[in-house]
Amino acid sequence: MTDPTIKNEIDLASGNAEIYKDLFDNAHDLIYFAEPGGTLLYVNNAWLNALKYNLENVREHSVYNLVAEEDRERFRQYREGVLGGNIQPKQITVRLTTKDGKILFAEGAVSLKEENGQPLYTRGIFRDVTERVLYEKNLQQINQQLREEEENTHQLINNAPDAVIVIDDQSKITLWNPKAEQLFGWKSEEVAGHLIAEIIIPERYREAHYKGFSHYLKTGEAKMLNKTIETSGLNKEGQEFFIALTISSYKINSKTAFISFIRDITNEKNNMMELVTKTQALERSNQSLEEFAYAASHDLKEPIRKVQFFSDRLKNKLDGLMGEEDKNLFERMEKASQRMRLLVDDLLNYAHLNLNPLEKDSIDLNDKLKKVLEDLELQIDEKKAIITFDNLPVIKGYRRQLQQLFHNLIGNALKYSKAGVAPQIHIGVQQIKGRESDVVIPAEDGEKDFYLFTIQDNGIGFEQENAGRIFNMFQRLHGKAEYSGTGVGLSIARKVVHNHNGQIWAQSRPGEGAAFKVLLPAD
Repeated sequence: MTDPTIKNEIDLASGNAEIYKDLFDNAHDLIYFAEPGGTLLYVNNAWLNALKYNLENVREHSVYNLVAEEDRERFRQYREGVLGGNIQPKQITVRLTTKDGKILFAEGAVSLKEENGQPLYTRGIFRDVTERVLYEKNLQQINQQLREEEENTHQLINNAPDAVIVIDDQSKITLWNPKAEQLFGWKSEEVAGHLIAEIIIPERYREAHYKGFSHYLKTGEAKMLNKTIETSGLNKEGQEFFIALTISSYKINSKTAFISFIRDITNEKNNMMELVTKTQALERSNQSLEEFAYAASHDLKEPIRKVQFFSDRLKNKLDGLMGEEDKNLFERMEKASQRMRLLVDDLLNYAHLNLNPLEKDSIDLNDKLKKVLEDLELQIDEKKAIITFDNLPVIKGYRRQLQQLFHNLIGNALKYSKAGVAPQIHIGVQQIKGRESDVVIPAEDGEKDFYLFTIQDNGIGFEQENAGRIFNMFQRLHGKAEYSGTGVGLSIARKVVHNHNGQIWAQSRPGEGAAFKVLLPAD
């Protein structure tokens, strides 16, 4: 659409309006003419195509209505400034609204046509810069994110609890955080650009550092990257101390750099060495005590045997001369010596467990259990006990010790049975993963296979709070008059389990029996 006034002007200027109209209609820029009030007089094809309008849609339409609402007032003030001669034509970027409601960014300028000092119309020549604007905005967002990430990284490094040191591919220091200043005593500006080896690596390790560094740059092979090692560091005063060191490599501007995280572990190391020293001393002490217990219990057997022998001879010799009180004294002496013999035997058995055993064998626990039941036959018959068991596995272990384990646990169940109630004892077994057990185990054993044995009885039981005490040496929950024994049997059971790298625990309630759980490795 072309206004007659505009056509006349074009005719005067060139004498050929059709040439200029063809030029405008085929231009890539968005061109329009509008009356001073804003009513559109002409728009070219580029304008119509960009805003999805046709001539009928924009005829008598205000140019302001095509500007997005957010920019409309700003564009109005700009155009009115041009109309009033207050603003010289200059570039402006505005958002235009297409017919289907989308936003288009246009950059250009508005100029004024006057006649006799009166404004006739304004010309607008704009270019669609949507892609450029969106690209710039996206780039700004990316740059902002990068700045934020850089600031966050900077804050993390500056406030890190560990010393953070970065070196370049020449082994020179490029970053040294505040914790590094505190740990090594050097200020950041003092070490920047210096070789790392000359600052914090003890002299005896420097040659190895240079060789390893050079080897990595040539081959990409490294033994120390991405793992934590314990070594020694050197501070500004020339003093060495223990450190934990983790090194990673990364690329920056196509060059290799290395970042180190360093922690002072001097206290941990000193505590560990002190613990090792005390543990070794304790082990020597325990070994001496065990040797003493073995020797003492072994040497006591003969005197006790003699006490029993001479006591029996004296009793027979005085049999016709003793009154009831004398007989009672002899009987009490015999019981005391008998108890002493049992205690010495148990101590000797316990001491045997601490001696270095032979190699482990493959042991069919069904065979061992049968031998245990044969040994306990009299007690089983006396109490009319019913003992059942699952098919037990074959495991690696120490023959005598495993037999002692089941002997003591079954014997314990027989001993603490209810008066007048036939004991019912069941030995069950199931194969499980370490992580499925009810006790805490080392993390590395979580996926290993174990056998979980359960020795369940219907005896008198005990309070669960005493479940840990019953495995201690000489611990008894009941008086000697009620139940015989020395208080060593369950200690022996625990020692056997520990010798097989297993665990033992108990679950019970008074009057409801007890369940002793034994966890042993399956291989």
